[in-house]
Amino acid sequence: MSEKLTGFPSVDKPWLKIYSEETANAKVPECSLYEFLVQNNRDHLQEVAINYLGREINYKTLFENIDKTAKAFVAAGVKKGDIVTVALPSIPEAIYCVYALNRLGAVANMVHPLAGHPDLVFYLNEVGSEVMVLFDATYQILSDYFKETKVKRAVVVSAGESMPFVIKRLYSLKNKKLDLPDNGLAVHWQNFIQAGANTTLPEVKKDPATTAVISHTGGTTGSPKGCMCSDTNFNSMFVQVGNALNIQRGETQLAVLPPFINYSLCSAMLEPITLGVTCILVPKYEPEKFYEYAKKYKPNYVTSIPPYWEALLSIEKPKGMDLSFLRWPIYGGEAMAPQNEAAVNEVFRELGAPSPLFKGLGMTELISAATLTRDDSALFDSVGYPMPFVNCMIADPDTSKELPYNTEGEICFAGPTVMIGYYENQEATDDLIRTDENGVRWLHTGDLGTLDENGVLRITGRIKRIVMTKGKDGNVTKLFPVRIENVVNEHPSVRVSCVIGIPDEERVNYPRAIVELNDGVEPSDALANDIKRFCAEHLPDYSLPDEVTFTDMLPRTARGKIDYRALEEEVQQ
Repeated sequence: MSEKLTGFPSVDKPWLKIYSEETANAKVPECSLYEFLVQNNRDHLQEVAINYLGREINYKTLFENIDKTAKAFVAAGVKKGDIVTVALPSIPEAIYCVYALNRLGAVANMVHPLAGHPDLVFYLNEVGSEVMVLFDATYQILSDYFKETKVKRAVVVSAGESMPFVIKRLYSLKNKKLDLPDNGLAVHWQNFIQAGANTTLPEVKKDPATTAVISHTGGTTGSPKGCMCSDTNFNSMFVQVGNALNIQRGETQLAVLPPFINYSLCSAMLEPITLGVTCILVPKYEPEKFYEYAKKYKPNYVTSIPPYWEALLSIEKPKGMDLSFLRWPIYGGEAMAPQNEAAVNEVFRELGAPSPLFKGLGMTELISAATLTRDDSALFDSVGYPMPFVNCMIADPDTSKELPYNTEGEICFAGPTVMIGYYENQEATDDLIRTDENGVRWLHTGDLGTLDENGVLRITGRIKRIVMTKGKDGNVTKLFPVRIENVVNEHPSVRVSCVIGIPDEERVNYPRAIVELNDGVEPSDALANDIKRFCAEHLPDYSLPDEVTFTDMLPRTARGKIDYRALEEEVQQ
């Protein structure tokens, strides 16, 4: 941090004053994800790495299972540089796969297990995966469509694989094992593991600057893109968060989101077990059961999203419940209404939690959070301070030039957690990440905000458009209005459309498409249903518009663009 303020945040870095010199200058190991995990935990083999529904998996067993999984991948023909698609919920096998592939120098392509067959086929073909590890429910979605992909081996995994014995028996009674065709394509997890039992693992040295994980995002446009994330990206996040939050070995973290998004994969799974914190996995998190999870597992860390924390406001507080163990309750993904945040904080206060909700601003393209509130910056209008390895700039949206303190502009970040780029999409990469005259790669978030002289970042608006929704699987996810509009606009009767999110108790928000029709086309219920049918052919279930309404003319801004904010305001009135 500069002794004297220059007037420009990226030069002064005033946020560094809240961190110790040791935290700000901590070294990131130059090694792979797998190597960092081993280095940090090989002397703690009996400590618990994963708690899966009460089954405790220590580091010794974790390393053994990673080795078994790596051998099975080798037996299946996976080698250094290959991209293997992983479509699993929050189960231990997802973690085994990521580390096993990393140990082999291969790449884990993480996707939503219930994304729907069009997206799943796209994700597979985008990277040319010949091997896929998928949830049994995902297999049922994809079984008729493998012929449209390059997949030669599909490893089918049940959520029951690693459950405690009694729970596994009950689960097996309710969920019968799938009968797989004898065609050499699909194989059950246990058979996959057994096939690699006598395989020798190759010695592989992986460059930590190369891709370790591909995670998917709509970025700022809503078109699916693969974010290439390196070992260094992840390891930098682990080190800065571990130091900034003073994470202690032996603590516990509850994973509430599935591992196909970096926010969960990194911050709730790989990060804790690397740092000696027990990762508590729940295959299908149910927010209304939070107090049950809290009583059973006593998590010190929970990284969640607003709808899951807001669920506490409709749940009766158990008598005698004590949340004094909950050190870091965190939310991200979208903003929370100030009144709801205050109400959740009051629940925490009543139940003895030592901290209020913390929040931050992040993106998949930044691995996870780039900022985080602290006790002295937990303001309703703030997303806190940049993390210790992160540089922040407020840029003029038109020129990309840095703006001074307290001036609204586009929020941009630089640092070791900025992804490598989008997979085989240089144009989109260059639009998002722009290199300045000093060779610094700045990620342009699409969010508007200001940064003050204390280093506190505030969001004032969005250039991009994102709506949170809940899919049929019960998981909250992001939908991108632009993506839906692109499909609706392809319908032969549609001139143009605008999609907005409609608040809903069950789904958080659901998409409504408001449509201008071509001349001579009359609105009707039959046409609305036909547009929905057309969307169903091209979009995943959670992105399908629940409603299609018609208008003579969509509102426009002074620049002639469709004014989606005006439509959103109409709904809120």
